Amino acid sequence: MSWGMPLLAALLIGLTLGLFGSGGSILTVPVLIFLLDMPEKLAISTALGIVALISLGAVTPYLWRRQVAGKLLAQLALPGIMGAAAGGYASQWLPALLQLIVLATLMLVASLNMWRSQPLQVRLQQQWQVMLAGTALGLITGLIGVGGGFLLVPLLLAISDLPSQRVVATSLALVFLQSCSGFISMWWSQPLLRPDLSLVGSFGLIGVVGSLVGLMVLQYLPQQKFRRGFALFLPVLAIALLLQHWQ
Repeated sequence: MSWGMPLLAALLIGLTLGLFGSGGSILTVPVLIFLLDMPEKLAISTALGIVALISLGAVTPYLWRRQVAGKLLAQLALPGIMGAAAGGYASQWLPALLQLIVLATLMLVASLNMWRSQPLQVRLQQQWQVMLAGTALGLITGLIGVGGGFLLVPLLLAISDLPSQRVVATSLALVFLQSCSGFISMWWSQPLLRPDLSLVGSFGLIGVVGSLVGLMVLQYLPQQKFRRGFALFLPVLAIALLLQHWQ
């Protein structure tokens, strides 16, 4: 098997994450299924490790510039970590088809959000609502192996008045924490789904390179056109992912 296309896809995932600050990690599970012919549940556990590495690399420049909002991160970190751990543990009882349906649905939501000039936002007035939303997003991360940045960014925009760069930075930090939590939970609770760490490492490192390239070229590219192109691609990939299950 040639590793050229999978590693190129890993570069694309990282590049998308660097350009948009969210959305790129949702490609990881489909890439593993289509290009490596990986079983769905193993693809989800592997994706959690890859997303954790890529988000760590992507958030590092923001940490260096002190753009991560510490107070906001502290507010959502624990609910997200607990939700991801619960999702990673509970995923063993979910049929693979149900996980793919949830993933495909979220890909459609991500497509809608990326097409819009401003992402959809739900105003949360109470602290318990914010914590519940953070827990739910962490749960999704653990269940289906996505970072959830495309949902975290609208949440952070809704509950804060931070500039977009700080929102993206904080979202990436939360994606890293939640993905780590889900990966560790799944590794501990489902030994048969433990991924190849060399695969996780190689995909993750290539993805990190892509995310850093994305950050460097961000100001030179027509970001809105790229976002809308990505938005059009996601529904096609979601449908292909579900059709592939029955082949």
